[in-house]
Amino acid sequence: MKELQGGGERVSQPRSVFVDEAVLDLNYIPSRLLHRDAELRFLTNLFRFIVDTPYEMSQRALILGGVGSGKTALAQKFGLNLKEEARRRRVRVEYIHVNCRESRGSLFMILQRAVRRLRPNFPDRGFSANELLDTLMRILDEEDTQLVLCLDEVDALIDEEGSDALYNLTRVQEERLEGPRRLSLICISKDPEKFRELDKSTLSTLQRNAIRMPEYTRPQLSDIVTSRAEIAYRPGAISPEIIDFISELATSEGGDARYAIDILWRAGKYADTDYAREVLPEHVRKATAIVFPAIRPEEIRQLSRHEKLALLGIARHFMHSRETKATTGEAELSYQVVCEEYGEEPRGHTQFWKYLNRLSGVGVISTALQASERGRTQLISLPKVPAEALERELTKIIEQG
Repeated sequence: MKELQGGGERVSQPRSVFVDEAVLDLNYIPSRLLHRDAELRFLTNLFRFIVDTPYEMSQRALILGGVGSGKTALAQKFGLNLKEEARRRRVRVEYIHVNCRESRGSLFMILQRAVRRLRPNFPDRGFSANELLDTLMRILDEEDTQLVLCLDEVDALIDEEGSDALYNLTRVQEERLEGPRRLSLICISKDPEKFRELDKSTLSTLQRNAIRMPEYTRPQLSDIVTSRAEIAYRPGAISPEIIDFISELATSEGGDARYAIDILWRAGKYADTDYAREVLPEHVRKATAIVFPAIRPEEIRQLSRHEKLALLGIARHFMHSRETKATTGEAELSYQVVCEEYGEEPRGHTQFWKYLNRLSGVGVISTALQASERGRTQLISLPKVPAEALERELTKIIEQG
């Protein structure tokens, strides 16, 4: 883009579709966790004693749910709220969030990170895990504070150290019968079966306060994507149709909100790369292909010739369409045009419908029935592969015979 200035010419910076892409960072905690109000209230009530009757008890909780179900965001939002309430009530509280997988499933590394959050200059070496746990409790005594330690992806800790690590963490407070209660635990896991590996005593302590996070539904994902897009994007840079497209993709991946937010961000980056004023379906497809490649060239080669021609027609349709879906009639018309180009007699409607079923089974297209005034219409989408890249690969394979 060029602009004239003072008789000369200068290159102007293209306008981004974003106004604040930081809200699409996967570590960003929104002001409100949509569709997790009940879980947040329950978690808050479990630990309310920390500010209501400090030092009188400790607590353990377990957050369970699939990938992208909001487990980490729930715990971190709780931690922010807890510290704010404690500050307001003038109660000393710390919340420390440690990812066990990033800590290689090592209790030593987990405790080292926790201690260094409280004492940044604490030495790296020279202590065992048990000594670090004793040190952590001593620091809490010296600072007269309470700590909620959150162990994210606790599965890694169980894999590496079995029951012993969690047993020591859950029992350390019981060894201080006369002293104030200072250490509470939150464990986060995506695999409830992992806890069957624990001894019964540790398991019963954690399972008593389990919070199960259900998969997000498609309308819920649409709400989440919309709320982030309204802050991250310029007005008019992303349409409701694109938001529905992203929500549909995330629903197919098990209601994964992290996946939806990642696609929302990547699609915007592709729009900026193309100097586009808005996010288009092809930008979403490119973003999706980077995260989860949908189809390999060898899978395309295994299709029959007319299946390839049908898929080529679909790819070309979406290359020139701003819509996220096509009707069967639109796809069949594109297929007929491609057949003419390659000197083939197009097959009838029933056979074309079978081609669509085959392509859907392979996973390269998605089909869904939609009710309308004229009856039920089959809609076709190309969710996880860029139309341009697919067209290029198909053309090469078809021309090679």
